Amino acid sequence: MEKITRARNKYIFGMVLMIVAGYALITCGTLLFKLSPDFPVVPLAIASVLLIIYNVCAILVYIRMVRTAEKGLVPFYLANKVVRMIFALALIIGIALLTKSGKISFVISFFVLYLGTIIYESVFFVHIEKKLNELSKK
Repeated sequence: MEKITRARNKYIFGMVLMIVAGYALITCGTLLFKLSPDFPVVPLAIASVLLIIYNVCAILVYIRMVRTAEKGLVPFYLANKVVRMIFALALIIGIALLTKSGKISFVISFFVLYLGTIIYESVFFVHIEKKLNELSKK
């Protein structure tokens, strides 16, 4: 159980760090190089926070699945990806309706963050699955 708690903490720390660093790089890069005159700093910050909240909830559900039903993890991965995509689309549509300018900049920036979270999560879960398989063989 201690290993699961360490893995959860590592996931949360890494995901928060990745999203915050991604947000900072995208925002600073866009503003520094003046790529978009109306870059949506606040909407992207809100989207980043909501993405962090979603990822924390997803890892908590994953930990519960590992503790209770180890055989049903593949459907969880697939369902998580689908729910994440629907969440991201709803977030993009909601923020696009609320903001007056910078919609294209927001969508591109959010897509970069979304892609980063997908890649980070996939690598993390592949690593965890390998460890779980090694433990189950012993």
